[in-house]
Amino acid sequence: MQAVAPRCPGGVIEGFYGPPWSDAERRTLLDWMARFGLGTWLYAPKDDPWHRAAWREPYPAAEAARIAGLVADCRARGIEFVWGVSPGLDIRHADPADGAALAARIDELVGLGCRSFALLLDDIPDDLHALDTARFGSLAAAQASVAGALLARIRARVPDGRLLFCPTPYCDRMAAAGLGGPGYLATLGAQLDEAIDVFWTGPEIVSEAITPEAILPVAGLLRRPPVIWDNLFADDYDGERCFLGPYAGRPRALRGSVRGILLNPNNELPLNFVPLHTFSAWLSGDGPWDGREALGGALRDWLPAFRLLDAAPGRPAREPVSPDDLLLLADCFHLPHEPGAGARALLEGAAGVMAKPPEAWGAAETAALDAADRLRRLATRLADLADRDLLHALARRLWPLREECALLLHEASNRRRRGAGLPPRPDDDHLPGTFRGGFLAGLRALVPPPWEAAPAERGTAPGTFLVRPARSDDEPAAYRVCLETGDDGGDGTPFYRDDPDALGRIFVGPYFAFAPDLAWVLEDEQGVCGYCLAAEDSDRFYERYEHQWRPHLTARFPEPTGDPAGWSRAAHVHRLYHHPDHIVPGPPGAFPAHVHIDLVARAQGRGLGTRMMRIALDELRRRGVPGVHLGVGTVNTRAQAFYRKLGFVELGRTGGADGCTWMGLRLGGAAGGSAP
Repeated sequence: MQAVAPRCPGGVIEGFYGPPWSDAERRTLLDWMARFGLGTWLYAPKDDPWHRAAWREPYPAAEAARIAGLVADCRARGIEFVWGVSPGLDIRHADPADGAALAARIDELVGLGCRSFALLLDDIPDDLHALDTARFGSLAAAQASVAGALLARIRARVPDGRLLFCPTPYCDRMAAAGLGGPGYLATLGAQLDEAIDVFWTGPEIVSEAITPEAILPVAGLLRRPPVIWDNLFADDYDGERCFLGPYAGRPRALRGSVRGILLNPNNELPLNFVPLHTFSAWLSGDGPWDGREALGGALRDWLPAFRLLDAAPGRPAREPVSPDDLLLLADCFHLPHEPGAGARALLEGAAGVMAKPPEAWGAAETAALDAADRLRRLATRLADLADRDLLHALARRLWPLREECALLLHEASNRRRRGAGLPPRPDDDHLPGTFRGGFLAGLRALVPPPWEAAPAERGTAPGTFLVRPARSDDEPAAYRVCLETGDDGGDGTPFYRDDPDALGRIFVGPYFAFAPDLAWVLEDEQGVCGYCLAAEDSDRFYERYEHQWRPHLTARFPEPTGDPAGWSRAAHVHRLYHHPDHIVPGPPGAFPAHVHIDLVARAQGRGLGTRMMRIALDELRRRGVPGVHLGVGTVNTRAQAFYRKLGFVELGRTGGADGCTWMGLRLGGAAGGSAP
């Protein structure tokens, strides 16, 4: 891959918790960055004492020489070296001694060749010392003052020097929770020098999606577009995983809404080839982003790194790692919020193995067991990687993967034996206390995560959103969501004052009655703020609607009469009770399921709709449904664009310009007809 000038400044942050990269690894990183056209490296490893814990102290001579060498290595490759300092754990903003210490660090780094700096005030307490409160009044004002003095010091030494700033609340959820105090971002935006760039991680610390719409509010408060500190591939919070999937969840239009994007990637440098490769392609290309295609290209470029050691003389050659092997491995260690397609298929098939008798296993279960066997053998073969650094980066993930696949295969074998009347074979490899054992396993068994907690015990923290299966007592709140999105996605409350539940009786109630196992809700501290509802077989669903639901509607709400031009919106809906327009678009049997989703305004633009749709689509896919359809107002082009990003295509339109556009998505099950 040849470097192409990016459409948006991009780079890499070494900003994770854990062992910092070695200098040899850093030079490999710089070579990759030069190859991929990534122009900025922020040096801010949390475990560098002189970056964070001992920020007042100058580098010892040997460390200073090492930093100077890295700065020179960057300059030789045309890469901007940014040195980050994180004094927030114990700084006193009003203390002249601390101000002098920061100025001295700037002078020191300028002497080592550095021209760009970052003041990082993330992951710190948001309280202030009494003297700071007396002088500045707020944390934001204190931090803006320190940043302004630091920029002045930089510009005095380097006229074109640069300063970036990471705020204490650095994502939407933190800001909504009030971290930093009231009005933190607005105060910061007003008082921070306009030349200082501000980092932001998006809706969450690790954001599944970041859209231009999600950036607008924070850009307004900060009075500048932010620089995205992107934690999509960061793995320091989960030692059992790494992320080898493609850059995803960010439309290319985001490039025009930010001042730059820097990746904070996997702790293990050798595992960052695919993240950097696909991120670079996203930055530099045009048109819709196809992450799966980008992943394939990156893996082809990475494949030579998976050369195995030569076999001993006179012994058979080792089976090489194939592109399909590498793709399946990447699917298992894909992205934080979802496995890749191959891993999803394995999980779905494994669920069938555990839920069905062996005689009922079909193609999905067989394919899952084949994939598990491939992964089990691949993990063993990769012990012979010629690149030992790559092996060591993968090793702590590979062996648990191997053991879990071996356990699935052992269980499947014993289920077959039981079905044949044979006794099960013992498992001598997975023993109590040595497999899935230890303190953390015991704690996990005792304490469920928040999304699995009992309703009475579950609390939703301010600014957080929870997706969970719907309960029967959620139905009134779902009706309200339907009303508040009933004007083609906007609030329909002003238009349905004569009957607020009119829409919900069609678009919510029947799903709670006839398909409760395919209903999910989204809630925050204010309550239910969205839903995703689906039906596996639309023809069967509409048949039940006609015989068990609609008769009650028509009996209660007479068909409106007179000139339709004078009807209220609720009256037009009442007419639909008497003249339903059930449509299953596309070729017969190709898109039998249907789904619809609504989120109120406060939940929009955060990637939550994508998360909910994927949950519903994955469940339909797991059930073997070949395809799914939905209807969206023809005038609602924004919603249509959202569905197209999920892979839906237009199937047809009804009702003219003010009617409905039908869209469909193939899920890969056994179809009764051919899909377009």
